Amino acid sequence: MGAATDLKWLSPLPLWTGILAGPAAWAFDLTVSYALVKWSCLTQRETALHLLTVVALAGVAAGAVVSWLALQHSADAVPTDGGDPRQRAHFMAILGLASCALFALAIVAGAVPRWLLDACQ
Repeated sequence: MGAATDLKWLSPLPLWTGILAGPAAWAFDLTVSYALVKWSCLTQRETALHLLTVVALAGVAAGAVVSWLALQHSADAVPTDGGDPRQRAHFMAILGLASCALFALAIVAGAVPRWLLDACQ
């Protein structure tokens, strides 16, 4: 892989995108679903709430892909506790993957009651 491609993936923007995609998608899911509950109950249209979960999980998946690509471009940066920028990028890519996994689990856990219960309950 070329040095220019590595620099693109190891810059702060994709690394922070991978880390913050999970919390941003979870906050979006929680906020918008809370706002849609009354409308969903009145119109008996719960598909919007289910679609919102899918959109939030797609956002988390996009962040995980960005982190995975950054991890691939920093794969030779071992250990992750060094002061080298490539080693920090490797750590941030791993952190992004872990963050995406954690928040995907949080989004699914928040969606389970929406799938099992009526919006009016």
